[in-house]
Amino acid sequence: MKGLSKILLLVFILSGTLIYAGNNKHSNIDPINLGNTSMQQSDDYKLYQNFPNPFNPVTRISYKIQREGFVSLKVYNLVGQVVGSLVNEKQSAGTYEVEFDASDLTSGVYLYKLQINGFSSVKRMTVIK
Repeated sequence: MKGLSKILLLVFILSGTLIYAGNNKHSNIDPINLGNTSMQQSDDYKLYQNFPNPFNPVTRISYKIQREGFVSLKVYNLVGQVVGSLVNEKQSAGTYEVEFDASDLTSGVYLYKLQINGFSSVKRMTVIK
């Protein structure tokens, strides 16, 4: 059972889906904020997939906000530690793009999370060196 637990943990980390062994139930979970199991859906905010992905060492992350608010865009490793804070300021409505340089990071999967006005969205990106 120990090996199965590691596989289930890996599935959870990579997909954000928790699989319960034995009864085939699935539940979407935000891996950065485990207490928030329902992601707010909104046309007011959009976090786009980084490009290129996978990347070495630089990628671009874009997002759209329709209403002014305090924007937080952070990059996390898979144990939940912040490895980069890309945006941490009040911004007006518009489309934004930031560059993320992973030169100091090891190869692997990282998560980036956009938060604004109660909205939260998480995406995965892969660094290959």
